[in-house]
Amino acid sequence: MNTNKRMKELWIIWDRFGILIVFVLIAAVFAIIEPRVIEPSQIISVLNRSSWIAIAAIGMTFAICSGGFDLSVGSIISLSAAILARTMMHNGFGTWTAIALTVGIAAICGLINGLLITKLKIQPFVATLSTMLFFSGVVQTYTGNIGTRIETEQYEQGLSTIGRGLMVDAEGLGLSNASFSKILIVIAFYIIAIVVYRNTRFGTKVRAIGSNELSARTSGINVDNTLIGVYIMTAVTASIAAILLVSTMQSASPGAGTGFELDIITAVVLGGTALSGGKGNLIGTFIGAFLVAFSKMCLNFLSAPEAMHVIVTGAILLFALSINGIKLIMHREVN
Repeated sequence: MNTNKRMKELWIIWDRFGILIVFVLIAAVFAIIEPRVIEPSQIISVLNRSSWIAIAAIGMTFAICSGGFDLSVGSIISLSAAILARTMMHNGFGTWTAIALTVGIAAICGLINGLLITKLKIQPFVATLSTMLFFSGVVQTYTGNIGTRIETEQYEQGLSTIGRGLMVDAEGLGLSNASFSKILIVIAFYIIAIVVYRNTRFGTKVRAIGSNELSARTSGINVDNTLIGVYIMTAVTASIAAILLVSTMQSASPGAGTGFELDIITAVVLGGTALSGGKGNLIGTFIGAFLVAFSKMCLNFLSAPEAMHVIVTGAILLFALSINGIKLIMHREVN
């Protein structure tokens, strides 16, 4: 009995601080190899570069918490980036009109995912795998597989404020003209997401569906509408991620979001959101997104090949999945 109690206490501690422990260990290893990776300027750079992963991971947290999944987020990021850049450069749209159109089309993509899952009863993995391929094909057709660069005149009309605005001179911290715009945007979105998750009926319904969908239906929850809302949220946050990405790069390529779904899912799972559903951890997701970006930055410092980036991300994801699996097995044994 005492052993079971201690194990439960250890898992509670892990749920609260596990992601921080993992981050400290990884940071310590890389700092020994290359001390520059923990300089304040590099940390700020990682925070900026993790912004699009962190934003897209908000929607993914809700999707996984609901007991689902969304593999199409990378393709939606690519599509959203292409729409934003091309409507500004080729159609003459103003920045905010282009952004509104981008988010609107992404919401339609999320609606498609939601309808496939709820009305046609296709498993989330299969449904979003199919739409991932479909949206990817749409991007290539729409762009002719050619990237788009946003000229300075159009870029300065609004995107520059998002990507490079709020320049802060902080020489005392070893920084010079560091941009905090994207960091503040991410913090604002996470505050809103945490409030929605913890303090609204929508958040309660998502957790209930993820815990036991049949019980949720029995209790009167409109499961289909809630899940459609979840997948629309996932797509919209992916489009916001694309906006941050384009505002940083001042350009969009047809494959802008390729592979990001792996980074996003890794951040969510590593952050403590249960793959079985019913339990999300948005603060953990934020730290997980930073950890993924930090690891890639460290590998860049070490001039590691691109294949090593994929290997490390996969290893981190395997670690997170293994921890979840061990915890589930031990939970069953205790009960």
